[in-house]
Amino acid sequence: MSDAWGLLIPVAALVVIVLGGMAVMKLQKSLFGVLGTRTSDTAPGASPFGTFQQSPQESREDFVRRHWQRPGVVADGVTLVDLYDRIRALEERLAEAERRSGTA
Repeated sequence: MSDAWGLLIPVAALVVIVLGGMAVMKLQKSLFGVLGTRTSDTAPGASPFGTFQQSPQESREDFVRRHWQRPGVVADGVTLVDLYDRIRALEERLAEAERRSGTA
């Protein structure tokens, strides 16, 4: 009988840990959902808990250019900004070449 009690304590502890974790996750989900809707209702551009989100009217390029120095927001802001600059330069060169070929 003492072997049964010896196994019951670890199993009960495991059940308490799992159920407690599920309860905490459910509580966090309900709190984050409530706070997220509250802040988005009051300020459309603001995001909950200081996270950085792209606004609907903002392009991805504008978002990267605005947050390129913030760690964790843009994967590698310097590289992305450089890529955007190179793409813009290529588009300008292409437009210039098209204008020259169209007028010649």
